[in-house]
Amino acid sequence: MRKFLLTLLCLVLISCSSGTTEESVSETQAEETTTTESTTTTSTSTTTTVYEEPPFAIDEFGLEIQEPPTEIKEQLAELMKFIERRIGLEFIEEPLYDFYTLNDYQEYNALSFLDDFEEDYEEGEWERAVLSENMWGLNDFSPDQLLNLQVEFQRCFSAGSYNLLDKTLRVPIKSGQKKLNFYEQRVVLHELVHSLQGMHFQISEWYQEMDDLDDFSNYPGLRALMEAQAEWVEDKWVSGLDAYDRQTMQSQIPNISCRVQLPNYFYIPADLYYTYGPILSREIISKGKMAALNDALSEYKNTGLSNLPTSEQIYNSDKYFANERYDIIDISTITIPNFELIDEGTIGSLDLVYLLQDTIGPRPAIQSAVGIGGGSWKDYVDSDGNLVMTLKISGDTEKDLNEIYDAFILWGDTQKRFTGLVEQYNGVIYLGSTNVWISKQNGYVKMVLSQNINIIDEISSQLGEL
Repeated sequence: MRKFLLTLLCLVLISCSSGTTEESVSETQAEETTTTESTTTTSTSTTTTVYEEPPFAIDEFGLEIQEPPTEIKEQLAELMKFIERRIGLEFIEEPLYDFYTLNDYQEYNALSFLDDFEEDYEEGEWERAVLSENMWGLNDFSPDQLLNLQVEFQRCFSAGSYNLLDKTLRVPIKSGQKKLNFYEQRVVLHELVHSLQGMHFQISEWYQEMDDLDDFSNYPGLRALMEAQAEWVEDKWVSGLDAYDRQTMQSQIPNISCRVQLPNYFYIPADLYYTYGPILSREIISKGKMAALNDALSEYKNTGLSNLPTSEQIYNSDKYFANERYDIIDISTITIPNFELIDEGTIGSLDLVYLLQDTIGPRPAIQSAVGIGGGSWKDYVDSDGNLVMTLKISGDTEKDLNEIYDAFILWGDTQKRFTGLVEQYNGVIYLGSTNVWISKQNGYVKMVLSQNINIIDEISSQLGEL
């Protein structure tokens, strides 16, 4: 839907966690400096000169990249062989990887996030994004507060990552570490799968096209299958360990708390990727083995953006196998005095879950979301930064449309921030600091959100044609 819903969802970094809730996944590492000493003795004194070894490499942020020892390189080679056997594809070239100390790895995540942020958001766009979140009742943070929360979250939540654009795997190790422990091997294995995917399925090109179009509606579905395949290989590797080694691996999971708590909706993609994605992937594999999942991941390479799995298909596998697509919904441009159209886009299942789940609960939110036919939105802004949002959503069936409408009505009824309710303009208006008009007419759910109730009155004659 909007960038505000995709700030965390569409990180260039595909990051892997420990599987524990709200905990970071990297080990505490003592910073060590490798030195060589030369001692010269005279008749009167002893002088010690310390020479620091030059770093192996320096990244674009001035952070030191650690040189992996031979033993770790051998472990990587063995993990790559395991992945090739399980997926049925070979690494086309040597994977790119950077190893950091923990502190530098965390700093890289924060700095790269800020770098992407500055590139992605034009002047005023972030402020509008956060304002729209506020108007939807998703959070009450200021733009600066929300940005700072996200930066700090980047520092602590990841055990390893794969960058979709530079195709580089990054993980933390201790300075001077000789071998990866079982837990670290598991993390690296997961990211190596993403590296293999990048080589065979044109993942970088796919992401770059979405970025160029400023449209990430295709991201959730394919990302879910990517994670599902990596999780499947990861599970096979873990199951090959004996009971003692698995117990040892559990003891190696770091216990570092990530105390940053983002708004609840930021965590919704994890459920799509790591719960629903594996369910669908197992069904795909059961029907056509791993080759079928590889074919699904090759869809961008074969047909481009148009036929990639949707978030609705991830939530409901029947829709995937039926190849049910979203409808193209045309939402009219309306005339609002002193406002201009600033942005527009499409709505999918994940967007509905984002908007509804925190208020009405996961089950009813997902149930309504998998009945979406399609949807579109437009945003209007005035010179003072005030925002008006319009939405138009269809259902797969009349029953589905009713469920979507009922879900939004429940969403409105449940929120204490609304101070009143009036039935007007063939719909209902929830009154408050944000005023929300909701209507079901002509086969669509239609919505308008405005900070000024007078705006809804001024455009009332246009609502039927929205």
